[in-house]
Amino acid sequence: MNTSRTAWRSFVIDPDIPFEEKADVVFRHQYRHLPVYRNFCEGLGLDSSLRDAISPATPAGGASVRPEEYPLMPIQVFRDTQVRADYVGKPEMRFRSSGTTGSRRSTHHIADSKLYLESAWHGFTRFYPADGFAILAWLPGYMDNPESSLVAMIDHFVRQDDCGLSRFLPLDRTPGQEAWEQVTAAGKRVMLFGAAFGLLDLIDAGAPNLPAGSVIVETGGMKTRRRELSKQELRKQLAAGFGLPADAVHSEYGMAEMCSQAWDPGTGWFRTPPWLRISIRDAENPLQTVPAGEQGLIGIIDLANVHSLSFFLTQDMGIARQDGTFQVLGRRDHAELRGCNFLMED
Repeated sequence: MNTSRTAWRSFVIDPDIPFEEKADVVFRHQYRHLPVYRNFCEGLGLDSSLRDAISPATPAGGASVRPEEYPLMPIQVFRDTQVRADYVGKPEMRFRSSGTTGSRRSTHHIADSKLYLESAWHGFTRFYPADGFAILAWLPGYMDNPESSLVAMIDHFVRQDDCGLSRFLPLDRTPGQEAWEQVTAAGKRVMLFGAAFGLLDLIDAGAPNLPAGSVIVETGGMKTRRRELSKQELRKQLAAGFGLPADAVHSEYGMAEMCSQAWDPGTGWFRTPPWLRISIRDAENPLQTVPAGEQGLIGIIDLANVHSLSFFLTQDMGIARQDGTFQVLGRRDHAELRGCNFLMED
């Protein structure tokens, strides 16, 4: 496959092409065009199935490789070096992880901004009706970062609202009832996006209850401002604070290093779009996956990262079910604190 941005966009997001076929093509592509990943794979040594997958004699999509067989590079590579294909010149966007004061921050160079935005939007609308909600975003801390992937994603969502009701809420005052009433008067439901502990701060500041039918989407983050909570306790506090049932509290799992996101639509389990897959790896031997229901490190195969790195291992602990849904259990012990979702599950 060539390096045309348009061709890759169509290929990656096409839901009718099997994930395994797309992953094979992207793996071959990144092995050839991403030296840092090729060196990593060669350093590990490739088994026969992976050697066949990258052989010029093997047609794209012709190798029988399971997604869990692909080597996952440690996510720290985004912090330690520039991660982009050899044909990428100046990136169109750049995202940086939030990190903490004095910490080294990861940088993700986005070669194709349209692919990032289409991946985010099409992934989101697989789980939520595009015209059913007005998005209101409360993002203290993130709005100060011009290279925040979360802000870029929500800004794109806001721009898709033809009614003009979706917006970032001003941070210099607590929103009043009129903020919600403008949405309900137009026949829409409120979807309130916010970092988990920022939303708790909003409750403490006296924000009014949300209208019935509203959805809260917590995005993790802001962990250093309060003690850690279990996800169950967080849901309980957010639901009670905004006057909603617990299943109205949803979650988003994403990070600066990803072009795609996973969504928990109120069930307690994250789901992924067809071009994103999670595998749970043995924390002591990340080349090995663990059986469904067992804990391990969350591995990412994000095919929308085709121009950077699609195969990487996070520092988040998780657990997955046979159907591919997963939970985030926390940060691995001694892992550097970062601004992605690591609220502890019970």
